[in-house]
Amino acid sequence: MGAAEASTSGCRNIDIGNTADIHMRSILTQTLEAYDIEGITQTINERGYVKVPGIIPLEIVDRARELVAGYLTAEATEATRNARTQRVGQLAVKHQLFRDLMCHPVVLAVWKEFLGDNCFCGTWSANTTFPGFNTYGWHIDYPYWSIQQPWPGGNISGQTLWMLDDLTPENGATGVVPYSHTLGCPPAQPTDVWRSDGELLTGKGGDVVFGHGAWYHSARPNTTSKPRTVLLGMYMSACIIPQEDMHGQLAEIENPSELVVKVMGGKQHKPRNVGAK
Repeated sequence: MGAAEASTSGCRNIDIGNTADIHMRSILTQTLEAYDIEGITQTINERGYVKVPGIIPLEIVDRARELVAGYLTAEATEATRNARTQRVGQLAVKHQLFRDLMCHPVVLAVWKEFLGDNCFCGTWSANTTFPGFNTYGWHIDYPYWSIQQPWPGGNISGQTLWMLDDLTPENGATGVVPYSHTLGCPPAQPTDVWRSDGELLTGKGGDVVFGHGAWYHSARPNTTSKPRTVLLGMYMSACIIPQEDMHGQLAEIENPSELVVKVMGGKQHKPRNVGAK
């Protein structure tokens, strides 16, 4: 069975100007009429994920990839070079571009429909696999690995995968097991080889995959001569503890917008002792 994909129209018709360091303001005015938000969330609930083509213009994709490449170089260690894979965290602190992507209107519309109006982004990072990466590791994401099985029903989190490169079978397109989110626990072994029930999340730079937080998925070997990069944003119900210290990151951003404050969990309930002033 092929990968689930949502049909859209007019997704790249955005005037982004000619500046090299555009702040994405034009994208924030993008109309939602071209997207079937209800249909997207229905497919997430049914199959566990859906790919929406061409949400981000290629010029923005290229700029985001360029920024991530700089962070990869600056933050590389012997361990990441040996592992042939590297994460870049605190994207919202690093550049306005990533705050705007985190607050993209289509992404927020999907997760508000799926999780409720008070949902927020609990982790926001980039993930790159380099040539020679040769590992499978089927897993589920936080918060589900912290919850006793069988997992509760309902929707508490959703993963967003932004393709900054074309994802192909050769360069390590993410693998996913459709319907795995309905099991209440991870599927049976194996975890370190390709599964016969797996599907590949292939696509073009600018495509976005929306996945149920309990989906079973894995990185795959990169047998090409070039790295491939995706952005990963996990959105959560307001009652869930964020995976990263989003409140700490928010404090590092000078004059964040009200939307950024909300999306980074700034409106989330903060514990206070009874009687505290």
